[in-house]
Amino acid sequence: MSVIHAPREPNLEARHVVTLVLILLALAVLAVRLWVLQVVRHDELVEKAEAVRQAVLTKPAPRGLIYDRKGRLLAGVRPEVVITVVPEQARRNPWMVDKLARMLGVKPEKIRERIEQGAWRRYLPTPVHVGASVEVATRIAEAGPFLPGVGVETQAMRYYPDSKAFSHVLGYVWTPDRNDVDRLKEMGLKAPDYVGKLGIEYVYEKELMGTEGRERVEVDVRRRPVRVLGRDNPVPGSRLTLTIDANLQQEALRLLGNRRGAVVMMDPRNGEVLCLASSPTYDVRLFEGGISREDYRRLQEDPRAPLLNRAIRGFYSPGSTFKLVTSLAAYRAGRFSTSRTTVCRGFFQIGRRRLRCLGVHGAISFENAMAKSCNTYFASLGMDAGPDNLIACALEAGLGQKTGIDLRGEGAGVVPTKEWMAEHRDPPTWYGGDTANMAIGQGFLSLTPIQMAQLASLVANRGVAYRPHLVRQTAEPGAGGTPQPVQPEATHRLDADSSFWRALISALNRVIEAGAARTAQIPGIRWCGKTGSTEHLRGKKTHGWFIGFAPMDDPKVAIAVLVEESGHGGEVAAPIARELVADYLLDRRTAASSNLPASDSAASASAARPSAR
Repeated sequence: MSVIHAPREPNLEARHVVTLVLILLALAVLAVRLWVLQVVRHDELVEKAEAVRQAVLTKPAPRGLIYDRKGRLLAGVRPEVVITVVPEQARRNPWMVDKLARMLGVKPEKIRERIEQGAWRRYLPTPVHVGASVEVATRIAEAGPFLPGVGVETQAMRYYPDSKAFSHVLGYVWTPDRNDVDRLKEMGLKAPDYVGKLGIEYVYEKELMGTEGRERVEVDVRRRPVRVLGRDNPVPGSRLTLTIDANLQQEALRLLGNRRGAVVMMDPRNGEVLCLASSPTYDVRLFEGGISREDYRRLQEDPRAPLLNRAIRGFYSPGSTFKLVTSLAAYRAGRFSTSRTTVCRGFFQIGRRRLRCLGVHGAISFENAMAKSCNTYFASLGMDAGPDNLIACALEAGLGQKTGIDLRGEGAGVVPTKEWMAEHRDPPTWYGGDTANMAIGQGFLSLTPIQMAQLASLVANRGVAYRPHLVRQTAEPGAGGTPQPVQPEATHRLDADSSFWRALISALNRVIEAGAARTAQIPGIRWCGKTGSTEHLRGKKTHGWFIGFAPMDDPKVAIAVLVEESGHGGEVAAPIARELVADYLLDRRTAASSNLPASDSAASASAARPSAR
């Protein structure tokens, strides 16, 4: 018997309804979202999509050019092939450094040193080699996938036509460290790829750095450039014209030869520094591309201290050149007179101690005492002036303090004030012997050649000294850049009547005409000067000084020459000053007309002339 079953009606459960509703809601949300993206945010998203397809590449700005006062190029720029490495990629792929070093033909340690210097910017390329040949650079570029993080760029790099004569003045350029970044950030500036580290390059970073360029390029999915979309060219830094005369600078170093010493020449009328030479110097090319630890250690450990800029940071007792200050102090104390006579028996007695003089001068007046550099006369004059006047006059003349020259690392030196004595002598008693020693430029005095050049300028100007400066004018890049001259700034004044200045200047002229600096005589030019010598180590020759200004009646140049362990100032320092002053005032090249050879110039002159102090 068959059984016939009637069909069941479908039973729509609640969960099916819920699922259907959720699907419909999701489709509705998706539709709304697509509408928002395609219609409402269309412009915004198109812009973002374009940004993903674009990359902005920065182009370093060429540094500003630097010239001497006559238009001679001292620091230029030229294209160089630069190999870069991303420090983080080098950390992940240490084998890459050895491979790159073999291709460049350098030691791997050199590459690692450069990478370490830029390691604080882990993901940014840091230069590791400058000046690669086109052939080598091509091989490195072709090996790109096998040298992760390595790049090849052509950049406008700094170079110095004379890499030795101006090292202490110009400094050098290399990649910034954290201190550079922080320093420029305080100035409201972003650190460029290369910054100045010393000298003019450091002090005038803002003017020299320029403005980096930007290049917008379209890239593919692998971020490889496809085409250029736009370009903002970099703007070079400003042109600087220095006060330095390149010929004088080079001639000063030639005359110093292998000796340790310094020469500073200034225009006393405005503080322009004509020459700032320190010997020995160093080759700034060692710093191009980053100096190695080995080379830097060698420079630091060199007993001749080539890294020391003796012109602004070499500290020396001024010796008899300080007698200019002693004369000023006596005038201010009311104890100066050209008719004053002191009897010199070859020494100055103070208590049980005798301060030696180099001669027995008998009864001697001011002008002859200056000419013969009589210690007895000036020790007596200093005792009458008193220590307070000596100290105050030295400070008012700018000694024992920074001149403010536009260089990094200038030293202040020492004029022993009461506060200084309290820190350096226990008990801080000032004795009569301290006054006598100070009056003849010995004792605690410790001054720099640039301070002594400023002192010579002050006397040349009859009481006014200007701040020494190395930049004469700046100009924006391009032919249309209007030069902006640097204005002179008077920083020190010492008032005295005209009769005193006439007496002092006449005495300083007599030093050259018939005194201790006869080796400085220049035919046809009357000028003024003072020699000095100062003991520093027992058994060693004294350091030799000469300071002066020329011409006598219309000073256009002031000079200070310091030569270590060269004996009396008239033996070496004065002949060097003679050659440089003649070179400047007579507009001649000393090398062509001088009878002094480069290495033994001053010594040859002293052999033919009377020995002088």
